[in-house]
Amino acid sequence: MTVHAHKLLNQLRVQPMTKSELHQWAIAEFGEGVEFRTCSREGFDFDAMIQFFLERQKVVVEGEVMRINEVNVCSH
Repeated sequence: MTVHAHKLLNQLRVQPMTKSELHQWAIAEFGEGVEFRTCSREGFDFDAMIQFFLERQKVVVEGEVMRINEVNVCSH
């Protein structure tokens, strides 16, 4: 199963959470071993997707809690 990265970002928009909490949510929602894609790339596992978000400042970490950085997230 391949899931668009916006599913993770939308969840963080609704409920900021730790990486571990988000990972558990993703497993419950999409199953183990789910693969993520963006508008231009695919083939991300969960950890690679989070790293992508951090490198592009789509999420910020405050303490251990990740929050969406609205100014760097496209709105489609």
